[in-house]
Amino acid sequence: MAVGILFTIRVVASFFVIPIEDAVVVAMPLGASILLSFGIVLADKVGRLKFATVRPLTMMLVTLVTFNVFFILHTTGNLNQFFFATLLLAALGLVAPTFTTWLVFVVPFVITYLGSLFVVDIAIPTPYVAALIGGCTLSAVAYFVRMPAIRKLLELEVIQSSTVEKLELSNQAKDQFLANMTHELRTPLTGVIGMIDLMADTDLTDLQQYYLSTTRKSSRYLLTVINDILDMAKLEAGKLVINDVPMDAVTLSGDIASLFDMRARQKGLKLVLRLPDDQCLPVLGDSIRISQILLNLLENALKFTTEGTIGIVLEANVTATGTKLIWRVRDTGSGIEKDRLPKLFDRFEQVDSSRTRAASGTGLGLAIVYDLVELMDGEVGVNSVVGEGSEFWFELQLPTVGEHDLPSDSTSALDMRYRQVKPSEYTDSLDPETPLLPPENGAVSSIRILFAEDNHINRELIRRFIRREGWYGTAVINGQEAVDTLKANAKGFDIVLMDIQMPVLDGMSALKIIKTEIAAPPPIIALTANTLSEDTLEYRQAGFDAVVGKPIDIAVLRDTVEKLTAPD
Repeated sequence: MAVGILFTIRVVASFFVIPIEDAVVVAMPLGASILLSFGIVLADKVGRLKFATVRPLTMMLVTLVTFNVFFILHTTGNLNQFFFATLLLAALGLVAPTFTTWLVFVVPFVITYLGSLFVVDIAIPTPYVAALIGGCTLSAVAYFVRMPAIRKLLELEVIQSSTVEKLELSNQAKDQFLANMTHELRTPLTGVIGMIDLMADTDLTDLQQYYLSTTRKSSRYLLTVINDILDMAKLEAGKLVINDVPMDAVTLSGDIASLFDMRARQKGLKLVLRLPDDQCLPVLGDSIRISQILLNLLENALKFTTEGTIGIVLEANVTATGTKLIWRVRDTGSGIEKDRLPKLFDRFEQVDSSRTRAASGTGLGLAIVYDLVELMDGEVGVNSVVGEGSEFWFELQLPTVGEHDLPSDSTSALDMRYRQVKPSEYTDSLDPETPLLPPENGAVSSIRILFAEDNHINRELIRRFIRREGWYGTAVINGQEAVDTLKANAKGFDIVLMDIQMPVLDGMSALKIIKTEIAAPPPIIALTANTLSEDTLEYRQAGFDAVVGKPIDIAVLRDTVEKLTAPD
């Protein structure tokens, strides 16, 4: 570009010393070199120019500049062009990346220069030959002085290019692996869920039905997590496609809300659904992905709301160009701090990622919501006030269709995986068959266990296991309750089962309090899904007497409890 700009100034100056028709002829070949130089730079800036194409393009540019110099010389007969050529020789020494490239630049230039000396009528060629020798010398000196810096720059560019290529290949491999793994996980899970559904239709006792419904709920949650991971892999790989079909936005919103009706009532929440006055809003959109967005937002609203209401508000504005739909998912939950809002839609970002978080999750739900809305050319946002609640909204502009275009065989096009998300009824009441802890002064011949677990299904599993073994058990739902229970009656327990991630007070923090404030506490077993060797080592160093991983292996848990409670 520097050579091109210098040459442009030279040509502009020629307009004032040579006839206009000659100046135009001189300027014509200049255009090609200028356009090529700017084209190379622009292509490089937008990242569409591969490193391997830079060298041939640069050689082409130098060839054009060489041609321009001697074209002007022969067109105008201006002998000063010889001296200008020597300046270009020096410039070639500054820009040549390798010695071979420098020779490729300089040799044709010198040959053309010498040839022009014989063609052009020159009385005394000595000054021009001296200028050529001086230009070649300057060019060589410029190259060898700058060669170390150029070589280092080239090495860095090669390394950078190689690193970027490796990262791209690694990213592709990761996406492919993630997609393959999620498919491999869904395949056996399909068999598990299918067999559970089939078994549910057989003659079972009430207790067996209870076990089965609890198992089904856990498997459905696992399927939801796997679906989120699979969708994220597809979004990253650019393979998730939006399939627009005729749909009724009113019916779809009502169907989504109905899936959460029972779950809201179980938590003592009121489910609110506000729809436009229109009985039907037929539009062309991807009902599956819109359902997924609403489900993710309502799931979060239900998760973080302990009292009050959750709900969906649908607003519509029908115009001649289409229908603008705005869905608002509101809750009266804990709210979100203002400084967390900008990062809320980032991948793996969670409102609370600490060990004391009250709600579980992968941190992918809102990231998927953002990507899906963006894929449908919409907008998404959030408004929240700590202590008052949150409102997540998304807006889509969709084409309007006629009511006769809507499918007649179903009220909406919800995916089956979402229709089946609706959980069976479950209450976390104390199992009457589980023995209660006997009085402190009572004669106890069996193991007495205090177990702290916030997940109600895991808590029920441990409770049933303790009852089956003939032991005594007391359940608490967080670390603080475990600490308070032991402070009140530490001698009343032979062992403690402590979950690591719990609300209010996590397992690690509860362990520290128990070890420092309670004299001769019972052995404490860590129950955790973090089963990597470094995690296990951390828990043992913190003071846990043993570590049992999740999913819980009943035989391992039994052996661990019996080993730690065996008489010395």
